[in-house]
Amino acid sequence: MRKLIAILCALGVAVLSAGCSGGSIYSNYRDIAELMIVQTLGFDSMPDGGVTVSVSAGGSSGAGSEGGSKKPERLSASAASLTEAQDELQHYSGGLQLFFGHTAYFILGADVLNTDTTQFFDCIERDTAFRLSIPVFAVSSGSASELILGAGDEERDATKLMHALTQELRLRGDMHVYTAAEIISAMDVNGAALICAVAAAPADATDPDAGEGEMAVVPDGYTIIYKNKACGRIPAELARGVSLILNEAGPMTVSVGNAALQIDNADCDIEPVFGDGLEGLTFNIKINASLAEVKGGFDPDELAAGLEDAVRALAEGVLELEKSTGCDFLHLGSALEMRHPVRLRGAAENLALVLPELDMRVCVSARLDRSFNLDLKETGQ
Repeated sequence: MRKLIAILCALGVAVLSAGCSGGSIYSNYRDIAELMIVQTLGFDSMPDGGVTVSVSAGGSSGAGSEGGSKKPERLSASAASLTEAQDELQHYSGGLQLFFGHTAYFILGADVLNTDTTQFFDCIERDTAFRLSIPVFAVSSGSASELILGAGDEERDATKLMHALTQELRLRGDMHVYTAAEIISAMDVNGAALICAVAAAPADATDPDAGEGEMAVVPDGYTIIYKNKACGRIPAELARGVSLILNEAGPMTVSVGNAALQIDNADCDIEPVFGDGLEGLTFNIKINASLAEVKGGFDPDELAAGLEDAVRALAEGVLELEKSTGCDFLHLGSALEMRHPVRLRGAAENLALVLPELDMRVCVSARLDRSFNLDLKETGQ
């Protein structure tokens, strides 16, 4: 019996030892020091039908080890297909294995948006290396390659700039940064979606310490996608109107006369107007705001009225684009169908058919709740 137990124990040790060999479940293991971690991935279309893939990567992951590189790496390669372009990138990685599992941002060039986004969203959706929760940005003018290769400096690459921009937009509530999952889901409903747009700008315009020719990344409104291509854009000055209509507004600041008002809370309620059918939509927006800064005297009622005018102009500007483009990129149809599932059945997919004929009215009521160290009941300093 003891001999049998000894034999079984020896077999167990042999099995465990074999588990550490090349034939184990860890056969795809790679030393982290041999990986180049891709963090920002850009797509561009070429005139001949090919594609350009550009990446900003963290260099060697073994940056803490001897010979490791902490500086970001910027690579770009073109080929007939996305898969071939990704393979081509490997030739420029300095012997490191490109790793896409930590990709944090997708950037689409203007040519992609103006031709067909299908190929690129299919790649994002099907490739198991990518997460659908990754934010997607659109270059409003130019290519993703130019932005990724040219933004930042030797220490700050496109990834760091995109991270700072994303955090800023989310904290301020000026714009919504849509993920791949949100964009794909929106297009599946009625073919329309919004993508947060960015542009490259000279960094020395805002940073005196920036090097000559250094480029920064700035928000540039939204690109409107319909049936897999761009059909228009929402300029940066109107972008906050989207957040107000969709109840996504954060603590944004609005200038009214000689005062700066901070919106603390915004609520938009959409009411359909029926006649022989759906004849119009009324947008009732309620604003609670604070008086953050003022120069000279002020009248609370005048400030509230000025805020109402400013918010109304933002909302009306966005709704006019909704009508003129003929696509429901705000997905108003989905909101209406949820509230009136019988009478407005099918509005989620078909509201775009009647958008040009709809009468859209925006009603805004604003209230100043707080003044911090300023007294709303008095005028003066």
